[in-house]
Amino acid sequence: MKYLTNFMMVFLKHIKTSYTRRKIENSKRNGLRHTIFSPRSKSYYIGEWKNDIKEGRGREVNRDGWIYDGSWLNNKKHGCGILSKISKEDHKIRRYYIGEWVAGAKQGFGYNWFEDGSYYEGDFCRNKRHGYGRIWYCNGDYYEGAWKNDLYHGLGIFIKDNGNKYEGQFVKGKKEGYGTFYHIITGQKQHGFWTSDLFINGTMLDADFRQCASRPTPYPIPEIKLISHIKNSQDISETNDQKEELPYTEKLCRRIPKHIIPNICVSKNTCFCLNSVL
Repeated sequence: MKYLTNFMMVFLKHIKTSYTRRKIENSKRNGLRHTIFSPRSKSYYIGEWKNDIKEGRGREVNRDGWIYDGSWLNNKKHGCGILSKISKEDHKIRRYYIGEWVAGAKQGFGYNWFEDGSYYEGDFCRNKRHGYGRIWYCNGDYYEGAWKNDLYHGLGIFIKDNGNKYEGQFVKGKKEGYGTFYHIITGQKQHGFWTSDLFINGTMLDADFRQCASRPTPYPIPEIKLISHIKNSQDISETNDQKEELPYTEKLCRRIPKHIIPNICVSKNTCFCLNSVL
């Protein structure tokens, strides 16, 4: 009987928490809830909760028309989700981003549509394009390569809408370092060093596709030859010139006067003009 009394006393122990606190704990949202409105942000949420915090799968719509449908963790977008917006003009839903989220920010691989019609797919970090990705611009340009803080940074390929292409290094969104620019229209390519989108030092050559270009250059660029080869050709040309000059000097050889100047030794048969004198 004594043991039974002690056992019952454990369950009959006085609860120290207040009635209000117990009501708050019992009223916390857990599990799936159909619609929860937020008076401050004028938005509503449909989805899962845990201890009065959005966690799990859910959908939120705010007063500006932005819609997020995806995973939540600790009241923030976390995991895979879709970000869309309701147009105020035609009330159509347009997608802006599909991909991964971390603590409320785009992070990981995703697909992003921009207001001007451009489209990007690749890596994100803290809402910025960071890592490897490619983008199709609304004006027809295309870039594929490395990104850093929303700018081209590293190795990449940039193609203009007219077909001209650059392959090489980028720094903070500009051509910087070694790269090759292909002039598709004229059929030429320039390879060398770039700084702030400017070509500083390098070579300009006719590409293999020059004859297939839409507007090829009328005057092809001569091939680059070695300096030793150029010197040898110059030496040969100089000797040929000298050989040609020999008969030319003979024709201009003047006949010396019949009176020979003393103290000057002239050997015989040095010049055919002297034969008549000596």
